[in-house]
Amino acid sequence: MLFAPKDHWFGLPPPDNTPIRGAFGLRAILQSHYGRQTLEFFSNRKSFLPAEAPFSPDFQTFLDNEVTAWLKTLCDQTWINPNGDQPYTLEHPVNPRLRAMARTRGGYLYVGAYEMA
Repeated sequence: MLFAPKDHWFGLPPPDNTPIRGAFGLRAILQSHYGRQTLEFFSNRKSFLPAEAPFSPDFQTFLDNEVTAWLKTLCDQTWINPNGDQPYTLEHPVNPRLRAMARTRGGYLYVGAYEMA
């Protein structure tokens, strides 16, 4: 399936014309408190594709474990410019079909994770 969400998509879309099996997107607020950055997540700022079917076990594990840890590490170890539009990428070390990307804009961190077909 090509990436084509029906409704508004939160997060980053995959690269153009990328066939995917599943996608997850979110928009988080990037906050700074006492020189330390944190992310605030809202359940109504998340998107899933396909919306009506579960993700593959590999992709779900990637989301639950590696993407979550990556976002925390990104905030802990890197100063993220809230308006810098700097891209960040996480590629699964074993499964080349699993990838996550993030980019800042206007105080938000847009995240997309994909399982390519």
